[in-house]
Amino acid sequence: MTRISAIITTYNVEAFIATAMQSVIDTGFDDLELIVVDDGSTDATRQVADVIGAAAPSDRVRYVPIYFSRNTPGGVASAANAGLDRASGEVVIFVDGDDWVLPNMLRRAVDLHLAEAADVTVCGCKEYWNDSGAFTQYPEGHVWATLPEAGSLSAKREAVLRLAPFPWRKIYSRDFLERHSIRFPVGDFFYEDNPFHWATTLRAERFVFFRPVTHVHRMARAGQTVMNMGLKPLKIFDHAETIRGHLMATGQDAAMRARYLHWLIEHVLWCCRYVPAHGLNQVFNRAQADLAELPEDEFWALLGEHPRNHVGIRRLTAIYLNDRMGFLREF
Repeated sequence: MTRISAIITTYNVEAFIATAMQSVIDTGFDDLELIVVDDGSTDATRQVADVIGAAAPSDRVRYVPIYFSRNTPGGVASAANAGLDRASGEVVIFVDGDDWVLPNMLRRAVDLHLAEAADVTVCGCKEYWNDSGAFTQYPEGHVWATLPEAGSLSAKREAVLRLAPFPWRKIYSRDFLERHSIRFPVGDFFYEDNPFHWATTLRAERFVFFRPVTHVHRMARAGQTVMNMGLKPLKIFDHAETIRGHLMATGQDAAMRARYLHWLIEHVLWCCRYVPAHGLNQVFNRAQADLAELPEDEFWALLGEHPRNHVGIRRLTAIYLNDRMGFLREF
């Protein structure tokens, strides 16, 4: 019998945690370790979680609550790591406390993961818009369409790095994570799933792709992280340093250079969209320090690698040419 460790991270999600937990319980795993790590909620999240945990079938579900005394800085890193440190299953899955899984599809994906002895299985996902009740497919179908061509290990890594970095839509072998001492970076960070995504992808040797949707990601709810960002997107430049470290440590800095630079440029533009006006000088400073190192031919090739709008091109060009006023005029 294979134990499945499901790590659900929560913070002030009393209206949603029951759905998240019950969806995992309903997978029917014969040996489920249901780990709920609450990052200092001030609402009734813990009380609801305890009710659902107590009602779970005790013959196949072991409920493990881990409750922090106060909220930790930097997103879910500390909570996710606490879950990983406690997990004892052969397989690890993550679920955000305001999301849910499709039980039958997740069970099928885990069965495939085990049958293929995969390090990482990447699953399909979709979004649920809390404000309208609409479902949408995550916009990465163009990547999934190329997966049959991804035959070699390097091609598979390239494909995974083109997909969104969500840890909650992946299935991990715990032995793989422990063998490489992979954890989320802890600090005053934001979107810490990015370096975790790179760390697992660069070190995994066996990937499986499961196209059907297993996870539903709730969007546009009150209190959601992405709705209260401020200057937090600037933390992506700290993650860039961490990712460069992973590339160097695995000897893949040359092989994955183009993919890393694409990731960097896209996140520079992302910062430009979401950082408020008083933080734009910081965006320029951090981005210029990273982009200035690029040879001219490499930068211009990156700029034209796929269609971009004129504003994005002008912003990136101004950064590369160290033209602060030109950059600020684009806002």
